[in-house]
Amino acid sequence: MSFRTRLSLLVAASVAVAVLAVLGVMLWIARSEARSAIDEQLEERAHVLVTADGRFRQSVGIRAFGKHVPYDVLVQVIGPKGTVRYISDDVIPVSRGDLEVATGQAKTHSADVAADTVRLRVLTVSLGPRGALMVARPLSEFDHYAHGVREALAVVAIAGVALAGLLGFLVAGRAMGPVRRLTAAAQNVAQTQDLDQPIEPERDDELGELARSFNAMLEALALSRAQQQRLVTDAGHELRTPLTSIRTNIELLSRAEATQDSDGVAAVLDSSERRRMLDDVQFELDQLTELVGELVELASDQRAQGEPTPVDLVDIAASVVDRHRRRAEVDFVTDFESCEVVVNVALVERAISNLIDNALKWSPPGEPIEISVAHREGLAIVQVCDRGPGIDPALREVVFERFYRAPEARSQPGSGLGLSIVDYVARTHEGSVAVIDTEGPGATVELRLPLALEPESPPADTG
Repeated sequence: MSFRTRLSLLVAASVAVAVLAVLGVMLWIARSEARSAIDEQLEERAHVLVTADGRFRQSVGIRAFGKHVPYDVLVQVIGPKGTVRYISDDVIPVSRGDLEVATGQAKTHSADVAADTVRLRVLTVSLGPRGALMVARPLSEFDHYAHGVREALAVVAIAGVALAGLLGFLVAGRAMGPVRRLTAAAQNVAQTQDLDQPIEPERDDELGELARSFNAMLEALALSRAQQQRLVTDAGHELRTPLTSIRTNIELLSRAEATQDSDGVAAVLDSSERRRMLDDVQFELDQLTELVGELVELASDQRAQGEPTPVDLVDIAASVVDRHRRRAEVDFVTDFESCEVVVNVALVERAISNLIDNALKWSPPGEPIEISVAHREGLAIVQVCDRGPGIDPALREVVFERFYRAPEARSQPGSGLGLSIVDYVARTHEGSVAVIDTEGPGATVELRLPLALEPESPPADTG
């Protein structure tokens, strides 16, 4: 069953419940009003008869129409013991409630009774010591009226439910138009893999918002695919260089081992030449290992690194600095100010470590590396300064691109991904990274992360 049909049936069922409830109340009101009118008529007739002061015809079974007995009701008088003393027509059945009125235990009593095949509405009033007066009227006219009202309301209910179902089906079809277009677009994207197929939002309600969300998803997927293709292309280019170098050196080594001179004696490479070729292979393998590690780090899902947690940025920076102190014989100068942030700890550690690695690469021997943590204008700021040659102002934007390496850096170890990972981590946490101007030689790279929002303090108790 389609969603459109289910929605139509739901609308029809809801309308049916509402219509039946309204019609039930209307029927109850109509019946109550009609019965109230009958009771008022019986009370009026009973009042006329009671004021007649007992002047009824004495012949039992004679219809007493005339001055004292209205002709539109049946009349019966019973004694305290229930004996019938006067009737205007057929005998009206006497109930226990009527006897209580006749004996003075109650003043009035009204009820619906059946006399043969006729239903009667009976009102019994007290006549004092003489017994009770019973006034009755057939309910045939009332039943016929109620039956007609029920039939009319049933027709109205059926027509209303049918019309509601039809309108619900038409409205559901119109409302499901954007959903059908969205479904067709999703199926087309799945078949063609073409993400450049946005849906034009035609309305400002929830369905329009769904279309806009779908378009945003397509844009995000297209951007992700472009970044993935770029990463694969750049990675393939960067991997090709060390692999080619390794292959060349290994082929030279293999060819030298297999080559023989005219006397059948194998030609052996000079030890220094062989050592140089092996060093080249080792260097390229180190480069390849570092590059693969950087690629895995860059392509890995952020969520796999853990959820963001509140932490003092000083703790992360101090841990990274301690690690580098044990590995490098360099003086680290630190200036830390407590900064509460909500970050992915593993990613931020990686970013700060890359900044320090970059500074170590360019810092002259014996020169210190300065690391500071401070907060300013709602941001936690990590600065890493070296005393190297600095970064050309024209290159301060491109140094954060993947695989970019300055001409003077291409002879040094590195993958060209270190600073791009720092930029990725900063953007992941809605922060930024930049090379800033500082006095003196060297370069200063600044990582900015949003400070954690302070919890709202409860209102002061002024009571």
